[in-house]
Amino acid sequence: MHDVGALTWREVVDRHHSSLVDELTNRLDSEIQDAVSRSVAKERTQAAEQVSRAIEDTRRVVVETLNQLLRRLRDSAAEMAVLQILAEGTAAFARRVVVLSVDNNQVRSIASRGIDEEPFIFDFNGAAAITSAVETQDPVIALASAAELSPSLAAALAREDDSVKAYLFPIVARQETAAIVVAAGLVVPAALELLCGAAGMRIEALRPVPVAAAKNPELVQIAAPAATPARRAWETLTPEEQKLHLQAQRVARVRVAELRLYQADELRKGVFEGNIYGALRGEIDKARTEFLQTFLSQSPTMVDYLHLEILRSLAHEDDRLLGQEYPGPMV
Repeated sequence: MHDVGALTWREVVDRHHSSLVDELTNRLDSEIQDAVSRSVAKERTQAAEQVSRAIEDTRRVVVETLNQLLRRLRDSAAEMAVLQILAEGTAAFARRVVVLSVDNNQVRSIASRGIDEEPFIFDFNGAAAITSAVETQDPVIALASAAELSPSLAAALAREDDSVKAYLFPIVARQETAAIVVAAGLVVPAALELLCGAAGMRIEALRPVPVAAAKNPELVQIAAPAATPARRAWETLTPEEQKLHLQAQRVARVRVAELRLYQADELRKGVFEGNIYGALRGEIDKARTEFLQTFLSQSPTMVDYLHLEILRSLAHEDDRLLGQEYPGPMV
């Protein structure tokens, strides 16, 4: 009888001990899980803060780099200096860059960075991408192949990799393609387009105002909205009016390029939602006010080049993407 009672008591003790151990283990596991969760949450917060700081630091560096380059371009005293600054100062926006001057049907390299093979001198009629950039005066993206760039330039940029893309940015001054920046390797297109637009404006300012009227009448005529009276032909404008038109076109391109660069996230959201104006209302309204005061109010022949550039560069010629609230052209 004594043995049975003792055995029963030990069983009770063992069961109580086992229950106590289980309870303590569960409590310990819960505390460990909570501690791990707090630690993970803390690390995530710290990581997010580090990423945010890194992004902000990168943005600050990009802005400072652009500002320095723009100041150097503005202070340049010769066309050659402008183009050399582009080649030297674009390290943050492309690994390999070649600046080609355009003369009739021939291009010649006058500055480069990140490549060894130079100079390049060739007839661009056999290079489809270069021909397109010269004729349309718009940026072009193409494979860095012999058919698009010429055998020598393609070999220098692609480095035997047939999948490398080349980005071509024309530099336009007084309605002519003065030069082309060809870039490859981790290219930041919006920044390069902005810099090339600024370079075109500086080169235009350095060149003397032509006495004879320009040969391309479409610069004015193409922008006239259907609901307004026909614009005066380009040939009938005075040299001062032509200069103002050309300056307005350059400023519009640079301003919209700035929107693409500095408001990239908002622009993507606006395109996705079909409401670019809603996403960029403040910046677009500010640009419109500046363009109105600087150009539209100064000449009765002026065209809303800002609207045309917004439609072309931001909405890709699809006015539906601008949104129903977009106010449209100012003239």
